[in-house]
Amino acid sequence: MTYTVQGDTIRLNAAFTNFSGTGAATTSVTITIYDEQRNVLEYATTSSNAGKEINDGSTTGAHYYDYTTVNAGVHFFEYEGTLESKTITDKGTFYVTWA
Repeated sequence: MTYTVQGDTIRLNAAFTNFSGTGAATTSVTITIYDEQRNVLEYATTSSNAGKEINDGSTTGAHYYDYTTVNAGVHFFEYEGTLESKTITDKGTFYVTWA
């Protein structure tokens, strides 16, 4: 688990690969960030507006999203995308401590 301080920006990474472990082209990538009660804190796509956009790593399968933390506690994030007509996910957690 990654640790960060409240108010800092954390980079949330995802790596989508095919069955041979090679980075794979993905489409329709989204990220959802949840607090410890599973309430949605933020949602973004590769084509979001208002500056909340996932970098477009659609040809390599490598994506990242820079999230500025607000609340202390455990947080969860889930990337979802489409690969070869199948929905795939990549999940992670991080902990935010108060300053």
